[in-house]
Amino acid sequence: MPSPLMAALKDVGDGIRLAPLWWRLGLDQTASRFQRSVLGPFWMACNLLVIAFALAFVVSALMGVDMMKSYPQVVAGLLAWSLVGTTIAEAQAIFLYNAGLMQSQRLPLSFYVFLHAQKSATNFLFQAIAFWATMLVLQRFSIPHWTLIPALAVMMLIVCFQGFIIAIPSTRFRDVAYMMSYVVQLLFYVTPVFWMTENVSEKHRWVVELNPFTHQVELLRAPLTGHAPDALHWWWTLGTLGVLAVVAITLLAMFRKRVVFWL
Repeated sequence: MPSPLMAALKDVGDGIRLAPLWWRLGLDQTASRFQRSVLGPFWMACNLLVIAFALAFVVSALMGVDMMKSYPQVVAGLLAWSLVGTTIAEAQAIFLYNAGLMQSQRLPLSFYVFLHAQKSATNFLFQAIAFWATMLVLQRFSIPHWTLIPALAVMMLIVCFQGFIIAIPSTRFRDVAYMMSYVVQLLFYVTPVFWMTENVSEKHRWVVELNPFTHQVELLRAPLTGHAPDALHWWWTLGTLGVLAVVAITLLAMFRKRVVFWL
């Protein structure tokens, strides 16, 4: 009989082998959300651009920053947040949303986490296309830096590990789901998404620099705007990835067999 750790690793391996299934299912679920819609998934991009315009206007008014300069940074920050923060709020419903399928089909838990990551990646892609199209219109377009590809790969791994860490306790304790919305909202305001770290005084900047979400946002925002991320952002994000991986595999090993009974 395999140990819980080996069973957890086998679960992840089985989920990877089912990639064609969760990939296709993720595309179908995304398409079904926008059935009979003209713009389809680009409605998410419209929401991103409108919110970014409002926040950039606020930043320019309160901090005296040129709006044409702040708008690309704000849009790129919100686009990065769609992977860094929004996926945390959505992760609480990974197993609850797929309860019917889980109770009728025997699939590895990682299948549903990978499905969640696939939909997040698809949403990010549509919003990124709209971001670059808008920057072209505003004549603020910069060729994305090549580090965007490895940065996205690292962030998708973080999304998967965070999925396990949040979804498992959220399925057992439903109060966690309600709590996560408040936590993500708080993190959004204390992370330099629509404001820049440079606007924080030196005295309090350490609070921002010790925030792991700051480095994850910058790891994506920099290449989106044509710059290479600082090495510090890479070290922080890779360190966070390592910690999340250990916690996620541990939770999966301990509670893998119980999740379906909590639905």
